[in-house]
Amino acid sequence: MRFVMRFVRRHRQAWKISLNQLSSSPIATLLVFAVIGIALALPMGLYVALKNVQTITQNIHASAQMSLYLNLNTPEPQIAHLVQTLRLDNDIENVIYISADQGLKDFQQQYGFGNALAELKTNPLPPVIMIEPAINLRTGAELAALQARLEKLPNVHLAQLNMVWLQRLNAMILVGQRVFYALAFLFGLVVLLVIGNTIKLTTQNALDEIIVIKLLGGSNRFIARPFLYSGFIYGLAGGIFAWLFVDGMMWWLQSPINYLAQLYNSTFHVEGFDVSSTLTLLVTSTALGYIASWFVVHRYINAIEPK
Repeated sequence: MRFVMRFVRRHRQAWKISLNQLSSSPIATLLVFAVIGIALALPMGLYVALKNVQTITQNIHASAQMSLYLNLNTPEPQIAHLVQTLRLDNDIENVIYISADQGLKDFQQQYGFGNALAELKTNPLPPVIMIEPAINLRTGAELAALQARLEKLPNVHLAQLNMVWLQRLNAMILVGQRVFYALAFLFGLVVLLVIGNTIKLTTQNALDEIIVIKLLGGSNRFIARPFLYSGFIYGLAGGIFAWLFVDGMMWWLQSPINYLAQLYNSTFHVEGFDVSSTLTLLVTSTALGYIASWFVVHRYINAIEPK
């Protein structure tokens, strides 16, 4: 019990010393907090942006369209029966039939070639059925399964899923993830250097006190403890500042993004930090602060030998 009380008393004393050191120069301390927060906010802001983009790709449903190209010269009664069957399908939201003649007219209006097409003896374009998947189909795998099922229907020559844009977006997300990891590593090093340099300056300013404590028999662990707490506080406070910066940026962007989503008839809303990502940010920033202070303090204090 005495050991526990002694342990608590020593750490409480070190905590007070650390807080006194930080509060002795509040402006400089806040500037360090802000620098760490900005360094962490840059990769974390990219992380939040990627998470929101992934939310869009996971809710693509009606944004994807499917085209069913029918066999040439398919009888109209069979086409009508197929259209009716598709409209009764629970995985399909909307069905639009474009006949071969209508497709040829649309092609002439869009691309011209009126005289050249008029010379054709037969219509080379097949009938097409445009499919809008149901809203409950949210993933690419579900849409691919629907595509494979519809392609097996009678008189269907080809079922084409128009998702090239989604593939490009997923490729961009992959690039963004690599950029996030690179930025997280680089700015993590920046945080280590900033906190390490700050703690080093603090220990140099307290050189006379460290020498006196060593002359009185104080251990290196006792001397290092307040500086380790300072690194802990720098990391934790920097993480909180980063959270505030990113969350404030999301709040500032929320209104125009929601307005843009309404123009596209979308229910998308900007998402900020959840509990898991918040804890990850704070734990990571605190660990960086402690690690930086540990390396600097132990190397510097062990090198001091009072004469």
